[in-house]
Amino acid sequence: MAEISVIIPVYKVERYLDACVASVTAQTFPDLEIILVDDGSQDNCPALCDAWARKDPRIRVVHRKNGGLSAARNSGIEIAAGKFLAFVDADDTLDPDVLRRAVEAQRQHDADLVIFNLQYVDENGTPLPKPDFTGFRDELLDENDVWQRYFALAEQRIYYVVAWNKLYRRELFRTLRYAEGKRYEDQFLMPRLLAQCRTIACLAYPGYHYVQRGGSIMAQGSSRNYLDRSEFLLEWCDYFAQKGDLLRAEGLLNDAIQNLSEKDRFDLSTPAQQARYRQACRGCARGYGQLARRTGQRSMWLRAALLRLSLPLYLKFLHSRQ
Repeated sequence: MAEISVIIPVYKVERYLDACVASVTAQTFPDLEIILVDDGSQDNCPALCDAWARKDPRIRVVHRKNGGLSAARNSGIEIAAGKFLAFVDADDTLDPDVLRRAVEAQRQHDADLVIFNLQYVDENGTPLPKPDFTGFRDELLDENDVWQRYFALAEQRIYYVVAWNKLYRRELFRTLRYAEGKRYEDQFLMPRLLAQCRTIACLAYPGYHYVQRGGSIMAQGSSRNYLDRSEFLLEWCDYFAQKGDLLRAEGLLNDAIQNLSEKDRFDLSTPAQQARYRQACRGCARGYGQLARRTGQRSMWLRAALLRLSLPLYLKFLHSRQ
């Protein structure tokens, strides 16, 4: 059994794939199982994956029907045999020493999760000055510490939330999988994953090279343009409300409401999208109802009632109070 299973979803990245896989095979920690998940890519990626498997016996290839990034990651999780998991996006690269450093930190602290630092680079691998991640330091955190740091940051908060700059104890995924068909799948998973972690080792070492390219999923506009953002905010609201952190829960709920109020941002051209939007609006009413039951505050009962009637009515109420 390999110590680490490295899962690499592959879809239409033939220009970048060889550099990515080469950076994983060149790790100074060699006890790896490398799983290339060809997610129905229609370019030369399937052949490149098979060629890599012939060159390195540590590499396994899964060819599957296209289902998106989350589905590809989940396929890799299902067959992974390693004690630990790591995810690498196929257009990114690793520093040669990053997995060795992550394993050493895990062993030293018996960590459930190790987070290593990242650096934005251009398509030629040249480091970009911003965002600046040099402020991170080596430290041990628990779940609450991670959330405190996450909410204190802006651009750099992806250090904590993304899937790919981490070494995970395999058991964390015993019942967890990435939300399929969703953008920001990392955010949907984050609360339930962190809730299982007693010790989280954070590293300042910038071992993950995050390539900025025009055609990537995350380059396709603001997160506020997608209903997925409001949906994960509502899930986070429920999570923090259950933890008793009602102030943070209300802040997340208000962010979701503000996002949904920007209705023109969303593609609501299909009945399915319209139904998602209505469901998210109902989720806001449920969110304030939950907070009202926990606090007994009449103002929250009023907000829940207005949101149940309609989001525009609730927004008029807010405007009248200004």
